Amino acid sequence: MKFILLLVLIFPIHVFAQSSMRRCTLLPITDSVGGAIAFKVFENVENQLKKSNWCTYVSNSGLINIFSRYRENLSQYLKQKEVLKTVAEKLQVGSIIRVALVNEIKGVEILLEVYGDDGEDLYFSEKKLVATDEIETISQNVTNWLDTYSKTIPYDAKINGILGEQITLDVGKGYPIQIGQSFVVKRPIGKKKHPLLKKIVDWETEVLAEGKVFNISDNQALGMVKVYKSSSKLVSGDWVRLETFKQDAFTEKSFEDKKDEEPGTLGIVSIAVFGTSSSVDTVTPTGSKRMIGNLFGFDFRGEGWITRQYFAALEIARSLGKLSDVSGNPDKTSLNSQFGVFKLTGGYKYLPLGFFYGPQIDIYAGYASYTFDLDYSATDGFGKGTISGILLGVTANIPINREYRFMVQADFLPFPSFEDSDSMYGGASSVSAMDLEIGVKYNYTPRMTLDGSIETLAGKAKFSGALKEISYHDNIKLKFGASFNY
Repeated sequence: MKFILLLVLIFPIHVFAQSSMRRCTLLPITDSVGGAIAFKVFENVENQLKKSNWCTYVSNSGLINIFSRYRENLSQYLKQKEVLKTVAEKLQVGSIIRVALVNEIKGVEILLEVYGDDGEDLYFSEKKLVATDEIETISQNVTNWLDTYSKTIPYDAKINGILGEQITLDVGKGYPIQIGQSFVVKRPIGKKKHPLLKKIVDWETEVLAEGKVFNISDNQALGMVKVYKSSSKLVSGDWVRLETFKQDAFTEKSFEDKKDEEPGTLGIVSIAVFGTSSSVDTVTPTGSKRMIGNLFGFDFRGEGWITRQYFAALEIARSLGKLSDVSGNPDKTSLNSQFGVFKLTGGYKYLPLGFFYGPQIDIYAGYASYTFDLDYSATDGFGKGTISGILLGVTANIPINREYRFMVQADFLPFPSFEDSDSMYGGASSVSAMDLEIGVKYNYTPRMTLDGSIETLAGKAKFSGALKEISYHDNIKLKFGASFNY
């Protein structure tokens, strides 16, 4: 009954994908003297695992309280396949480290076992009798064995994302991996167990592809597949084995070529030209007036990365042209028009895969100003006005394939104000402004994209005087340009 209750308390997860052997946890260490030695050994070994680079250590502190309820028979519970499997599912680890200490007359017997996430596969085991009960000596033996185990893991990383020939690799923080290092992608197709010890002694694998690492973050790396060795498609979970890195294989020229293949590290500059169908509507004492026409202009945007997650951006846009009367019989049949946009923002860039090549979601805030400058006409309510205020927005940038990325951006001013430069309208009773853009980016080179988008912008202000309302619209703005990483 206690065994069943233990599984319930640990809260098993029923759907579970095989975890990496480079994600590990240390089970409570048991001894035969009421924990007098085991607790301190556990602390020492756990601290070493946290510092190691072969394993991303996952603490089981949330389970320790549960295990403590079974202190008298804990060593027996920790031998149960179902318990090990449930711990792996809960913590999403692929290496479960179990240590048992038995006090003998001549010293302490140390038993180390490392199990897989199925709770059954035994990857590694060592047993030794040491002629002392010193904590440091016992801890050092366990740590040395784990270092040996780390060298038996049949891969250095696993694939956790695929985009064309680009793959993301899950590597431990500080794991010895270098830009330019070659790798081989393999897929396990079988395993061999020792007939007596029941340990996994060998893996049968199929070679799928070869490639090179070209970017690294804290706990992930980005690789480019160069050669396919099999017709099988790469999938998340495939193994990656790193080749020995040869520094002398890179000449000065190849290093410069490689720099050209990498993205910039400081930010992005975007320049575009556009044409837009724009309109202005007013509500005056003599009725509604509407002017519409085509404007042409440019858009400049610069983004600087404070870190790879935080950024600041500046956008400036200007357009000019003529608007002609459509309805309402305005006093002027045509107007010279100049529209301007100014945005100064900062925000957080969420990178689900840890790299700019994967999906990006920007959440930002700042200040924005939209200026609409028309030929003055008091009768029609045309003049110069500015809508400005705090800006809130979000941008999603998602890869479609290796060459194309889809982009959508939406922002608005939650509490805007209206500045009446010609003193025609008086104080505004309500003001609104919203900007929406949808587009596609083509990766022309690693440092340059060709951009195309459709944008719509709407600004409106209502008043309590004789002139009741004015609204501005960039109904369909077609924008074409390029972005450069620097």
